[in-house]
Order: sequence, then structure tokens, then C-alpha cells
Amino acid sequence: MRSSGVAAAVLAGLCAISSAPAIAQDGGQAAEPAPSSELPPVEVIQKQAAPSAPEQSTPQQSVVSPTPQGPPPQQQAAPPADSNPIYGARNSGAAAARAANGATSPINPTSIVPSNLENYTGSATIVTQETLEEDRPRTNNEVFTRVPGVIVVNDDGSGHHGGIGIRGSAPRRGRKLLMMEDGHANNLALWLDPSVHFTYPIERIESFEVIRGTTIVHGPNNNFGVINARNLSPFGPNETVISSDFGWTRSDGGCFEDEDGDTSCKSGSTDNSYRWHVHTRQMAENVGVVLSYTGADIQGSWDSEKLRFNDYYGAIGWKGIDQDLTVSLSHTRQRDLYDESNLEGEDEDELGEVETNFLGVKHCKTCFAPGAIFNNYNGEIWRGQIVHNNYVDDNTTVTTRVYAQEHRRDRYQIVTLEDNPVEAEDTGIGAVFDGDEVIVPEDSMFGRLRTFRHLGAETRAEFANLPLMGAMTQTIQTGIRYEYQDMTNRNFIGASGQILEDGDEDGLTIFERNLRANTASAFVQTDIKAASDFHVVPGVRFEWYRIKRNSLVTSEEEGEAEEHDDADAGDTLCDDAIGEDECYVIEGISRRKFQESTSSFNVLPGISYSYTGFYRTTLFGGYHRGMSTGVLRNEDFPTADEIGDNFQIGLRTKAIPGLDFQVVGFYQFLHDFQYGATFTTAEDKTYGRADEVEIRGVELYGRLDSKPIVGGPLNFFSEANYSYTNGVFKKGVVAREDEDTGVTENVSLTGNRLPEVPFNLAALSVGVEDHKAVWPWNASITWTYRGEFYTDEFNTPYGGNAEGEVGLVPSVWLLSARFNLDIGDTGASMYVAGTNLLDEFYITDREDGLKPGIGRTIWTGFKYKF
Repeated sequence: MRSSGVAAAVLAGLCAISSAPAIAQDGGQAAEPAPSSELPPVEVIQKQAAPSAPEQSTPQQSVVSPTPQGPPPQQQAAPPADSNPIYGARNSGAAAARAANGATSPINPTSIVPSNLENYTGSATIVTQETLEEDRPRTNNEVFTRVPGVIVVNDDGSGHHGGIGIRGSAPRRGRKLLMMEDGHANNLALWLDPSVHFTYPIERIESFEVIRGTTIVHGPNNNFGVINARNLSPFGPNETVISSDFGWTRSDGGCFEDEDGDTSCKSGSTDNSYRWHVHTRQMAENVGVVLSYTGADIQGSWDSEKLRFNDYYGAIGWKGIDQDLTVSLSHTRQRDLYDESNLEGEDEDELGEVETNFLGVKHCKTCFAPGAIFNNYNGEIWRGQIVHNNYVDDNTTVTTRVYAQEHRRDRYQIVTLEDNPVEAEDTGIGAVFDGDEVIVPEDSMFGRLRTFRHLGAETRAEFANLPLMGAMTQTIQTGIRYEYQDMTNRNFIGASGQILEDGDEDGLTIFERNLRANTASAFVQTDIKAASDFHVVPGVRFEWYRIKRNSLVTSEEEGEAEEHDDADAGDTLCDDAIGEDECYVIEGISRRKFQESTSSFNVLPGISYSYTGFYRTTLFGGYHRGMSTGVLRNEDFPTADEIGDNFQIGLRTKAIPGLDFQVVGFYQFLHDFQYGATFTTAEDKTYGRADEVEIRGVELYGRLDSKPIVGGPLNFFSEANYSYTNGVFKKGVVAREDEDTGVTENVSLTGNRLPEVPFNLAALSVGVEDHKAVWPWNASITWTYRGEFYTDEFNTPYGGNAEGEVGLVPSVWLLSARFNLDIGDTGASMYVAGTNLLDEFYITDREDGLKPGIGRTIWTGFKYKF
């Protein structure tokens, strides 16, 4: 009788679970089924993926066999239907169920959070394929403006050059985040230079996963958060998709008066942008194939900028009885007319003058730097990954992968904003060494050639439903990884009048440094199911590395060339070196060859929990120690590891019909914090370190839908998120030279705000949708707010620096809108969307000067799926 009662209770529980739809947003419980007379619940931004029919085991096949030593057998809930599955084998149902409903990240690193966040012990958001189709964002950065806790600072029109932070991490190049694609890092070289200079085309991405805060199973760069994009899976439904987009960007013209009093003006223009995409996914018996191509030619925020790429992606998957295998390969050619030099002032200018000039210049970079039309950025990216899953039994899964990347990233630009190679009076004059200085002819260009490579292998294992004490069980996850990385880095100066383009390598080397790293990582954690509604997850991560650095020619790599006029200086420096009266001088060059090495080992423990005992509500929180890597190409070597003690506590609920809500509070204390993006002061472009940094804040998200409350054919919705992040220096001293006296003094940073981190971020959307119409449609408008932030550790006020490279970046409100229409059941759809609809002119950042945000942009396009 007793065993029959237990079985009945288990079956009743399974029925209850299987009848409840999966969650729709970060942490909210699955919505309760509506009566058949009502319309289905409204989907929201983090809603569950659409159903499909991957071949998986049935719930009955997922039942765990009894063990004599342990408690009664436990059954796994059937996984939610997944339109982009990562598990394909016939006997993968139990592993897929744990990946969908677990308290921890799936053991297969292709996905980093469970698709149902009800039991998850961290703070996460899933942006699903349905949300991407409804919002039709044109850039990856647009996706994250509606995710709480994520900081977005665009500096290019396509959003591929990074610009994303989480909580207290500076968004510049996403250097403090672990940015992944199917679990494979997009960072150039995580242990050497973790910058991000290209992210996946959004057209081939089916969902985004964001972990806010630290996780044990992924690292390094896990103090602040992890972002993963999931590509089209070969195990998904058969489909072929063709899409095309056309855009118009308003670039307001302006005028610039140079130091000689000459004025250059240009009228405003409307510049065109294009994107195009095609992919096919086909499954035949147990083999699936994905082929994808995406191209783009997009207008940037300056009139001289064009962002261009061609991206090719392919994957093949095989699924058997208890194994599946996925092999993927991508190749991207990035050919941007883009650089990082923006509007600057002169040392002798009045304070605030450069900001005034910026308002007059608008988007016209060619007004003050006509030679900028020759600046170009060239990326050549190869990425590959093989993932194998072995489902030993319903409780044991072993996943193994090997992966590799080569990312060549070469950039060419004019030496100074005043240069224009086509106006050179004397051509073919090369730069020369003069002691520890380099003499550079006018109207020259320089190249920065960098290539990053990595190769890694990893094995992970999951042992589920192990008996612990009494009725408690645990699921253990463990993994070990080895990765090799290297980086080559060379800067050179071309000849006067020479226009440098992709492939050019000849010139005087002014910087050359190569690095390589051998790294090993491991983790172990266990999900202890202390009660049916209470999970506790303790664990620890280990990070070891050995890095060697070989320097051939060194300088202040990001340093600027100073103008020199023999007549004004009363000497013959330029004439003696290159036979000209005027030139540029780069100081601090050393040709001493030397080698350095360093190694480190870190133990990073953590513990988290989730409690689901309240009605449709989850309480979660925890403590984790994380590690962020540094940029080692031009910093003092070796450097201390950036270690953080990170705490969070949160609540997510759908207890009130039609309302999804979450709130998360967090606190971080970091040691040896690297800051500065690419500068510490206007005079010394390098990276800085602070002994101690403190970050505290709160994240809020809410969505209200009318249909669950009042019914009817239309659903009116409002969605909002708000993030408050207070990041300050607690302990740190920097040597600073007084511009007036020339005296260098130690300046305390205590109490100053962290560079590049706004205190306040917000987004508010309102809209209406009708998914049951003959032609389904939706429309919405969004206001986004990015609060003010400083770009330097001294918190220089607005207009407080003559050159304009550092200082306050004012806050800005931006308005966007979108309308989408499905043309019946034809598989065709169309949309129109606009960003910065009020055409606000604003400073997006100060990186080598002031840069404007992109002007009013309207996109329209179509997609056909068959």
C-alpha cells in the first residue's frame, strides 16, 4: 500500500509538471495552464522556445532505476520542447530533462543555463528565438538593452566590436566578460588579451543566454557574468530561410575650424545600410546539416565609417542510440572602414572647447580628418568545434569537446588626424630610428597587426540522482580543460603618401611583442536536493596558467606621435633624420630584446541556493569567488590576478496573473582591479590597477500582460528593467603629473567612481500584439536610458580636459519602435523598425577623443521561411 501511494504521488507530480508550460522569463515559474476557453498565456522576452520534435526518449525512458543503497527512484520531468536542441541521441531524454529544469548549468557547455529557470540558483535571462523574431533587433547590442544588469555602449553601427558590460564591468570591448558562442569563447585570447572585436551575426543565432554574476562551471572572466549565443542546431526542424534588410541612417553634417582658421563643412546626408542572409537546416534520418551565410554593409556613426562582413557557418550533427556528435565551423571576413581616433582638442585649448567643437562637427569626421576615409579594420576569423555526448545511462552523461580559433585582426590608420596621404608633398619617405625616438614623416599611416590563436580540449561529466542522506539526493558535475593560446602583436609605420591596406606589412617596426599561454581549468560542484523545493549547490573552480612574453621592440604602444617643427624648435631634428622641416616624434622606443614568464594558480569556491516553496516564486542567492584576466600586451609584467568576492540574493515570481517580476541585489569586492579600457590619463595611454574596488547594486525586471487578466484578442503589454550599479575605488594610488607645474604626485582614488560604468540604466517598452489574427502582428516602442559615466579614474568633469579624451559622458534617453507582420501562413514576414527616432546627438564614449552615437536609423526588411 505504501509503495502504491508513493507511486501515485510521483505520477501525480509528473502529471502536474508535464501539464505546466515552461517559464517565460528570468526565473518566473511556468505559467499554470489556462482553461480551454481562454487564449494561451502571453509570451514575454525570456519566454520558452517554440516546440519542435527532436527525437528523444519518452518520460518513461527517463525513470531512474532503483538502487539498493539509495532512496526510492526519482523520475525526471520531461524536457520542454526545444526548437534548437543540443541533445539528439535517442537515450538523451534524462540528460535533456536535467538541462531543461536543473538548478545548475547543463553539463553540455553549448548551453549555459536551463531553459526552465524555476530551480536555477543564479540570476539569468534567456532571449529566445521567438523574442528575436518579434523584436527584430539589427545588432547584438540591441538585444541586451532590454536585459537587466547589462551595460551597452556602442561605438560602431553594427555592434560587432564589443561594447557590452554586466553590473560593474566596463563595456569597452567586453574585456571583463566571458563572451561565448555555443560555449566556445569569442574573446580574442582570454588569458592574454580578452578583448572582443567581432561577435556572431544575429541572423544565425537562435537564442541568447545571459548569466549575471559568477558561475563555477564557466571561466575565467566570470566575476561579472557570462553571455552565450546559441547557433542553429543541426538537430532542429527542417527549414530554409531567406532574409534581406535595408536601412537609412541620418548623419547630420557640420563644420570644423582648424588651428590655421580654415573651415571645412559638409551638409547632412542619409546613408544606406544593407544586410542579407540565407540558411538551410535539413535532417535526414539520424544526420542533420546547417549551412548559413550572412553579409552586411552598414553605416557607422561617423560619415567615414562603413561596417562590412561576410560570415559563413556550417554544422553537421549525428545522433545514435546513446551518443550524439556535432561538428561546426565558421569563417568571417570583416572589412570595416573604422578606426578608434575621434575628435580631440589641443593641450593649449580652453577647457570645454573640444566639446563645443564636437557639437558643431556632428557626424562629419571628414571635416576635421579628411584622411580618415583611408582608415580600415580587417578581421579574418576561423572557428571550429567538435562536441560529443555519451549518455552512459539515465543518470550519467559525459560530454567531450575540442575547439580552436584563429583571429587575425589588422588595423591601418593615419598617424594623426591632420594627416592625409594623398596630400603628401614628398612621398616614399620612411620613418627612421633616432636613439630612443622614431622620426615619422607627415602624411603617413601606421599598421597594428595582431593575430590570436587558441586550441583547447575539455571533458565534463554529470552523475545524477546519487543518494546522500535520508531522502536527499545530489547531482555531481565535474570537468577539466586544457587550452593553449598565443598572440603576435606588431606596430609599424609606412612611408609618407602610402595608403596602407589589408595585407601590407612593410615598414619600420615600432612595437613587437609576442605572447603564449598554457592553461588548465577544472571544476566540481554538486546540486544537493535537500528537499523537493530546496536546492543547495556548493562547488569549487581551479584556474592555472603559465604565460611567456617575448619582447623585440617596445614603446608606449598606444602612445601618440608629437608634432615637431624645426623652425619652431630651433633645431634640425626632422631635417637631419628624414630631410624634411616638419615631422612627428614617437618617444620611448626600446630595441632591447628580452623574455619574461609568469604562472599562477587560483582556487575559486562558491555556494548557491534556490527555494521554490512559495507559490510560483523562487528565492535564490549565493557567494562565488571569480577571476578576471588582464590585457598583457603593454602592461607591467607579471601582474596580479583580479580576484572578486561576489554575493547576490534575488527573487523571481509569477504569483500574480499577467505579471512577471524579478529583483536581484548584488555586492562585489574585487582585488587588483584592472581599469582604464585603453587609458589611465590623457598623457599615458595604458592600463591601471587598483588595490580594492567595491561594487553594489540592484536589478529590477517586470512585465505586465493584459490577456491573462482581461482576455480578448489583443494583448497589451509593458515591460521595464532598471539597474543601479555603484562601483567605486576603495583603495588605490596613481602617480599623476600636474599639467601646469610638471610635478608628479601620488593621487588617491578612494571614493572615485569606476570608469565606464553608469550608475543608472533603464528601458521601458509598451506594445500590443495579436498572434491569433489571420496575419499575426505586433508593435511596440521602447525608451532606453543610459546614465552618465566617467571615462577616467580621476573622474574628470565634463569639459575638464582640453584634449577631450577623458571626462564625463552625459546621460541620454533614446526612443526606438518596431512593427512586425506575418503574412498569413505563407512563411513570409516583414517589419519596419527605427532606433534613435528623435535623432538625438550625443556622446557615446570618449576613446581617443569624442565619438557620437549613431543618428536616426530606420530599417525595413522581409524574411521568408519554408
